[in-house]
Amino acid sequence: MPDKLLIIGEKTASCSLLEKLLGEYAIETFFVRKMQELPTTLLQQTPEALLFLETSQAQKWMDSDHPLTPALLLPEAFPPPIPFKKLAETNVRLLPRETDALAVAKQLFCDIELHRFQKSIADLNAENQQPLLTIFAEFRHTLYDVRLQLHALLSQLRECPHSKEILSKLRVIIHRLAGSSGSYGFMALSKTAKTIEDAIDKQDFLQTQNLSHAFLEMLSCFLPPPLPHSSPLWLIYDAGQQARNPYLHWLQTLGIHAVWAADWVECWKIIQNHPLSGALLNMDKLPVESWPPLWEILNNSTTFATLPTFLLQQNPNDAQRACATRLRCLGLRPPPSTLEEAIEIFQ
Repeated sequence: MPDKLLIIGEKTASCSLLEKLLGEYAIETFFVRKMQELPTTLLQQTPEALLFLETSQAQKWMDSDHPLTPALLLPEAFPPPIPFKKLAETNVRLLPRETDALAVAKQLFCDIELHRFQKSIADLNAENQQPLLTIFAEFRHTLYDVRLQLHALLSQLRECPHSKEILSKLRVIIHRLAGSSGSYGFMALSKTAKTIEDAIDKQDFLQTQNLSHAFLEMLSCFLPPPLPHSSPLWLIYDAGQQARNPYLHWLQTLGIHAVWAADWVECWKIIQNHPLSGALLNMDKLPVESWPPLWEILNNSTTFATLPTFLLQQNPNDAQRACATRLRCLGLRPPPSTLEEAIEIFQ
Protein backbone atom coordinates (compact mmCIF):
# COMPACT_ATOMS: atom_id res chain seq x y z
CA MET A 1 0.00 0.00 0.00
CA PRO A 2 1.60 3.32 -1.05
CA ASP A 3 2.39 6.13 1.37
CA LYS A 4 0.26 9.25 1.01
CA LEU A 5 1.62 12.77 0.50
CA LEU A 6 -0.63 15.82 0.68
CA ILE A 7 0.52 18.79 -1.47
CA ILE A 8 -1.07 22.12 -0.54
CA GLY A 9 -0.94 24.99 -3.03
CA GLU A 10 -1.35 25.87 -6.70
CA LYS A 11 -0.27 22.95 -8.89
CA THR A 12 2.58 23.95 -11.23
CA ALA A 13 4.08 22.36 -14.35
CA SER A 14 7.10 21.13 -12.35
CA CYS A 15 4.75 19.17 -10.07
CA SER A 16 4.24 16.54 -12.77
CA LEU A 17 7.89 15.46 -12.57
CA LEU A 18 7.72 15.47 -8.78
CA GLU A 19 4.59 13.26 -8.87
CA LYS A 20 6.38 10.81 -11.19
CA LEU A 21 9.46 10.62 -8.94
CA LEU A 22 7.38 10.21 -5.79
CA GLY A 23 5.52 7.38 -7.52
CA GLU A 24 8.85 5.60 -7.96
CA TYR A 25 9.22 5.75 -4.17
CA ALA A 26 5.69 4.31 -3.77
CA ILE A 27 4.34 7.67 -2.55
CA GLU A 28 0.84 8.62 -3.75
CA THR A 29 0.18 12.36 -4.08
CA PHE A 30 -2.99 14.36 -3.45
CA PHE A 31 -3.35 18.08 -4.33
CA VAL A 32 -5.55 20.65 -2.59
CA ARG A 33 -5.50 24.41 -3.11
CA LYS A 34 -5.99 25.31 0.58
CA MET A 35 -6.00 23.45 3.86
CA GLN A 36 -9.71 24.16 4.42
CA GLU A 37 -10.56 22.53 1.08
CA LEU A 38 -9.46 19.09 2.26
CA PRO A 39 -12.12 16.50 1.37
CA THR A 40 -13.54 14.47 4.27
CA THR A 41 -12.35 11.20 2.71
CA LEU A 42 -8.76 12.45 2.70
CA LEU A 43 -8.98 13.70 6.27
CA GLN A 44 -9.91 10.18 7.34
CA GLN A 45 -6.70 8.85 5.76
CA THR A 46 -3.92 10.70 7.58
CA PRO A 47 -1.12 11.53 5.08
CA GLU A 48 2.42 10.43 5.91
CA ALA A 49 3.84 13.84 4.91
CA LEU A 50 2.86 17.34 3.77
CA LEU A 51 4.36 19.54 1.07
CA PHE A 52 3.49 23.25 1.14
CA LEU A 53 3.85 25.33 -2.02
CA GLU A 54 2.62 28.54 -0.35
CA THR A 55 3.97 30.21 2.77
CA SER A 56 0.56 31.31 4.00
CA GLN A 57 -0.75 27.73 4.01
CA ALA A 58 2.32 26.51 5.91
CA GLN A 59 1.81 29.31 8.41
CA LYS A 60 -1.79 28.21 9.02
CA TRP A 61 -0.61 24.65 9.56
CA MET A 62 2.05 25.72 12.05
CA ASP A 63 -0.46 27.86 13.95
CA SER A 64 -2.94 24.97 14.22
CA ASP A 65 -3.06 22.05 16.63
CA HIS A 66 -1.68 19.59 14.11
CA PRO A 67 -0.44 16.00 14.45
CA LEU A 68 3.28 15.22 14.27
CA THR A 69 3.73 14.82 10.50
CA PRO A 70 6.84 15.43 8.36
CA ALA A 71 6.37 18.67 6.41
CA LEU A 72 8.36 20.51 3.75
CA LEU A 73 7.91 24.11 2.59
CA LEU A 74 8.91 25.33 -0.89
CA PRO A 75 8.05 29.04 -0.49
CA GLU A 76 7.22 31.50 -3.27
CA ALA A 77 10.06 33.79 -2.10
CA PHE A 78 13.20 32.74 -0.23
CA PRO A 79 13.70 32.98 2.66
CA PRO A 80 10.04 33.17 3.76
CA PRO A 81 8.90 35.68 6.41
CA ILE A 82 8.63 32.95 9.06
CA PRO A 83 11.20 32.76 11.87
CA PHE A 84 13.50 29.76 11.42
CA LYS A 85 12.99 29.03 15.11
CA LYS A 86 9.27 28.51 14.50
CA LEU A 87 9.93 26.30 11.48
CA ALA A 88 12.32 24.20 13.58
CA GLU A 89 9.89 23.92 16.49
CA THR A 90 7.05 22.78 14.22
CA ASN A 91 9.25 20.27 12.36
CA VAL A 92 8.92 21.97 8.95
CA ARG A 93 11.83 21.66 6.54
CA LEU A 94 12.68 24.52 4.16
CA LEU A 95 14.05 24.35 0.61
CA PRO A 96 14.03 26.93 -2.21
CA ARG A 97 11.30 26.52 -4.82
CA GLU A 98 14.05 26.00 -7.43
CA THR A 99 15.32 22.80 -5.76
CA ASP A 100 15.53 19.80 -8.10
CA ALA A 101 12.42 17.61 -8.03
CA LEU A 102 14.61 14.57 -7.34
CA ALA A 103 16.09 16.21 -4.22
CA VAL A 104 12.59 17.09 -2.99
CA ALA A 105 11.32 13.55 -3.64
CA LYS A 106 14.28 12.01 -1.79
CA GLN A 107 13.83 14.32 1.19
CA LEU A 108 10.14 13.51 1.50
CA PHE A 109 10.86 9.80 1.13
CA CYS A 110 13.55 9.88 3.84
CA ASP A 111 11.32 11.82 6.23
CA ILE A 112 8.47 9.34 5.77
CA GLU A 113 10.80 6.38 6.37
CA LEU A 114 12.31 7.95 9.50
CA HIS A 115 8.90 8.93 10.84
CA ARG A 116 7.57 5.41 10.42
CA PHE A 117 9.39 4.08 13.49
CA GLN A 118 8.31 6.97 15.75
CA LYS A 119 4.72 6.46 14.58
CA SER A 120 4.90 2.75 15.33
CA ILE A 121 5.65 3.39 19.01
CA ALA A 122 3.50 6.51 19.43
CA ASP A 123 0.90 4.70 21.54
CA LEU A 124 3.46 3.49 24.09
CA ASN A 125 4.00 5.42 27.30
CA ALA A 126 7.22 7.41 27.76
CA GLU A 127 8.80 4.74 29.98
CA ASN A 128 8.44 2.08 27.27
CA GLN A 129 9.23 4.43 24.38
CA GLN A 130 12.64 5.56 25.60
CA PRO A 131 14.47 2.19 25.43
CA LEU A 132 13.16 1.64 21.90
CA LEU A 133 14.20 5.14 20.81
CA THR A 134 17.67 4.53 22.29
CA ILE A 135 18.04 1.26 20.38
CA PHE A 136 16.78 2.96 17.22
CA ALA A 137 19.36 5.77 17.61
CA GLU A 138 22.14 3.21 18.19
CA PHE A 139 21.10 1.36 15.02
CA ARG A 140 21.28 4.56 12.96
CA HIS A 141 24.76 5.32 14.32
CA THR A 142 25.98 1.86 13.27
CA LEU A 143 25.18 2.92 9.70
CA TYR A 144 28.34 5.08 9.72
CA ASP A 145 30.58 2.00 10.04
CA VAL A 146 28.38 -0.10 7.74
CA ARG A 147 28.55 2.58 5.04
CA LEU A 148 32.36 2.65 5.26
CA GLN A 149 32.54 -1.15 5.00
CA LEU A 150 30.27 -1.16 1.96
CA HIS A 151 32.21 1.68 0.33
CA ALA A 152 35.46 -0.28 0.75
CA LEU A 153 33.94 -3.53 -0.58
CA LEU A 154 32.43 -1.79 -3.62
CA SER A 155 35.82 -0.21 -4.41
CA GLN A 156 37.37 -3.69 -4.29
CA LEU A 157 34.52 -5.07 -6.39
CA ARG A 158 35.27 -2.57 -9.16
CA GLU A 159 38.78 -4.03 -9.39
CA CYS A 160 37.68 -7.68 -9.06
CA PRO A 161 34.00 -7.85 -10.11
CA HIS A 162 33.88 -11.67 -10.02
CA SER A 163 35.63 -12.18 -6.68
CA LYS A 164 33.64 -14.74 -4.67
CA GLU A 165 35.33 -13.62 -1.43
CA ILE A 166 34.31 -9.97 -1.87
CA LEU A 167 30.79 -10.91 -2.94
CA SER A 168 30.45 -13.21 0.07
CA LYS A 169 31.47 -10.41 2.47
CA LEU A 170 29.11 -8.01 0.70
CA ARG A 171 26.22 -10.48 0.98
CA VAL A 172 26.75 -10.93 4.73
CA ILE A 173 26.49 -7.17 5.36
CA ILE A 174 23.54 -6.72 2.98
CA HIS A 175 21.66 -9.68 4.51
CA ARG A 176 22.11 -8.26 8.02
CA LEU A 177 20.85 -4.85 6.87
CA ALA A 178 17.84 -6.35 5.10
CA GLY A 179 16.61 -7.69 8.44
CA SER A 180 17.57 -4.85 10.77
CA SER A 181 16.37 -2.01 8.55
CA GLY A 182 13.04 -3.77 8.03
CA SER A 183 12.64 -4.16 11.79
CA TYR A 184 12.94 -0.39 12.25
CA GLY A 185 10.55 0.51 9.45
CA PHE A 186 13.10 1.36 6.73
CA MET A 187 11.12 -0.72 4.25
CA ALA A 188 12.78 0.66 1.11
CA LEU A 189 16.25 -0.12 2.50
CA SER A 190 15.14 -3.64 3.38
CA LYS A 191 13.55 -4.25 -0.04
CA THR A 192 16.63 -2.98 -1.94
CA ALA A 193 18.94 -5.09 0.26
CA LYS A 194 16.95 -8.23 -0.54
CA THR A 195 17.10 -7.41 -4.27
CA ILE A 196 20.92 -7.13 -4.01
CA GLU A 197 21.04 -10.49 -2.24
CA ASP A 198 19.12 -12.05 -5.13
CA ALA A 199 21.49 -10.46 -7.67
CA ILE A 200 24.52 -11.86 -5.82
CA ASP A 201 22.95 -15.33 -5.63
CA LYS A 202 22.24 -15.22 -9.39
CA GLN A 203 25.83 -14.05 -10.01
CA ASP A 204 24.49 -10.98 -11.82
CA PHE A 205 27.60 -8.88 -11.23
CA LEU A 206 26.49 -5.74 -13.10
CA GLN A 207 23.13 -5.64 -11.28
CA THR A 208 24.92 -6.23 -7.96
CA GLN A 209 27.23 -3.26 -8.50
CA ASN A 210 24.52 -0.90 -9.78
CA LEU A 211 22.09 -1.72 -6.97
CA SER A 212 24.82 -1.60 -4.33
CA HIS A 213 25.85 1.93 -5.30
CA ALA A 214 22.20 3.05 -5.22
CA PHE A 215 21.85 1.34 -1.84
CA LEU A 216 24.95 3.11 -0.53
CA GLU A 217 23.49 6.49 -1.51
CA MET A 218 20.15 5.59 0.09
CA LEU A 219 21.92 4.43 3.27
CA SER A 220 23.80 7.71 3.58
CA CYS A 221 20.53 9.65 3.55
CA PHE A 222 19.56 8.03 6.88
CA LEU A 223 22.75 8.86 8.78
CA PRO A 224 21.96 10.69 12.06
CA PRO A 225 23.82 13.74 13.42
CA PRO A 226 27.29 12.70 14.65
CA LEU A 227 27.97 11.89 18.27
CA PRO A 228 30.12 14.37 20.28
CA HIS A 229 33.84 14.13 19.46
CA SER A 230 37.00 16.20 19.59
CA SER A 231 37.79 16.20 15.84
CA PRO A 232 37.05 19.23 13.64
CA LEU A 233 33.36 19.32 12.69
CA TRP A 234 32.15 20.83 9.43
CA LEU A 235 28.61 21.70 8.41
CA ILE A 236 27.85 20.64 4.83
CA TYR A 237 24.64 21.71 3.11
CA ASP A 238 23.61 20.07 -0.15
CA ALA A 239 19.95 19.39 -0.86
CA GLY A 240 20.84 16.98 -3.66
CA GLN A 241 22.57 14.46 -1.34
CA GLN A 242 24.15 12.60 -4.26
CA ALA A 243 27.54 14.08 -3.28
CA ARG A 244 27.31 12.75 0.26
CA ASN A 245 29.27 9.52 -0.23
CA PRO A 246 32.42 11.04 -1.79
CA TYR A 247 32.38 13.85 0.81
CA LEU A 248 32.19 11.39 3.68
CA HIS A 249 35.01 9.34 2.16
CA TRP A 250 37.24 12.41 1.72
CA LEU A 251 36.51 13.67 5.22
CA GLN A 252 37.34 10.31 6.73
CA THR A 253 40.65 10.36 4.85
CA LEU A 254 41.38 13.84 6.26
CA GLY A 255 40.31 12.94 9.82
CA ILE A 256 37.44 15.45 9.74
CA HIS A 257 33.86 14.85 10.89
CA ALA A 258 30.85 16.39 9.17
CA VAL A 259 27.22 16.95 9.97
CA TRP A 260 25.08 17.01 6.84
CA ALA A 261 22.09 19.29 6.34
CA ALA A 262 19.54 18.59 3.60
CA ASP A 263 17.50 21.78 4.17
CA TRP A 264 18.05 25.29 5.52
CA VAL A 265 16.14 24.85 8.79
CA GLU A 266 18.38 21.89 9.53
CA CYS A 267 21.40 24.13 8.81
CA TRP A 268 20.04 26.67 11.29
CA LYS A 269 19.52 24.00 13.99
CA ILE A 270 23.02 22.60 13.50
CA ILE A 271 24.56 26.06 13.81
CA GLN A 272 22.72 26.52 17.11
CA ASN A 273 23.66 23.15 18.58
CA HIS A 274 27.11 22.10 17.33
CA PRO A 275 30.61 23.58 17.85
CA LEU A 276 31.57 23.92 14.18
CA SER A 277 34.98 24.40 12.58
CA GLY A 278 33.66 25.52 9.20
CA ALA A 279 30.76 25.39 6.74
CA LEU A 280 30.49 24.29 3.12
CA LEU A 281 27.20 25.41 1.57
CA ASN A 282 25.94 24.50 -1.89
CA MET A 283 24.15 27.54 -3.31
CA ASP A 284 23.00 25.93 -6.59
CA LYS A 285 19.28 26.54 -7.25
CA LEU A 286 19.26 29.44 -4.77
CA PRO A 287 18.81 32.86 -6.48
CA VAL A 288 21.64 35.26 -5.60
CA GLU A 289 19.18 37.93 -4.39
CA SER A 290 18.13 35.55 -1.61
CA TRP A 291 21.66 35.13 -0.24
CA PRO A 292 21.85 38.39 1.81
CA PRO A 293 18.50 37.93 3.65
CA LEU A 294 19.41 34.30 4.34
CA TRP A 295 22.78 35.42 5.77
CA GLU A 296 21.01 37.98 7.94
CA ILE A 297 19.01 35.16 9.52
CA LEU A 298 22.00 32.85 9.95
CA ASN A 299 24.15 35.67 11.34
CA ASN A 300 21.76 35.99 14.27
CA SER A 301 23.95 33.23 15.65
CA THR A 302 27.33 34.62 16.68
CA THR A 303 28.73 31.17 15.88
CA PHE A 304 27.86 31.50 12.19
CA ALA A 305 28.94 35.15 11.97
CA THR A 306 32.54 34.13 12.73
CA LEU A 307 32.51 30.72 11.02
CA PRO A 308 34.86 30.09 8.06
CA THR A 309 32.40 29.55 5.22
CA PHE A 310 32.91 28.36 1.64
CA LEU A 311 30.15 28.54 -0.96
CA LEU A 312 29.70 26.10 -3.82
CA GLN A 313 28.17 26.97 -7.19
CA GLN A 314 28.48 24.81 -10.29
CA ASN A 315 29.15 27.74 -12.66
CA PRO A 316 29.64 30.88 -10.52
CA ASN A 317 29.13 34.22 -12.28
CA ASP A 318 30.41 37.72 -11.43
CA ALA A 319 27.26 38.72 -9.49
CA GLN A 320 27.50 35.62 -7.31
CA ARG A 321 31.21 36.14 -6.68
CA ALA A 322 30.58 39.76 -5.70
CA CYS A 323 27.79 38.72 -3.34
CA ALA A 324 29.99 36.05 -1.71
CA THR A 325 32.65 38.71 -1.12
CA ARG A 326 30.11 41.09 0.48
CA LEU A 327 28.97 38.26 2.75
CA ARG A 328 32.63 37.77 3.82
CA CYS A 329 32.73 34.16 2.70
CA LEU A 330 36.17 32.63 2.15
CA GLY A 331 35.42 31.61 -1.39
CA LEU A 332 32.91 30.69 -4.09
CA ARG A 333 33.86 27.73 -6.29
CA PRO A 334 32.45 24.67 -8.09
CA PRO A 335 31.87 21.61 -5.88
CA PRO A 336 35.05 19.53 -5.38
CA SER A 337 35.26 16.43 -7.57
CA THR A 338 38.53 14.94 -6.25
CA LEU A 339 40.26 14.46 -2.90
CA GLU A 340 42.86 17.06 -3.91
CA GLU A 341 40.15 19.69 -4.50
CA ALA A 342 38.53 18.80 -1.18
CA ILE A 343 41.88 19.26 0.62
CA GLU A 344 42.07 22.83 -0.76
CA ILE A 345 38.87 23.62 1.17
CA PHE A 346 39.10 21.57 4.36
CA GLN A 347 42.76 22.18 5.11
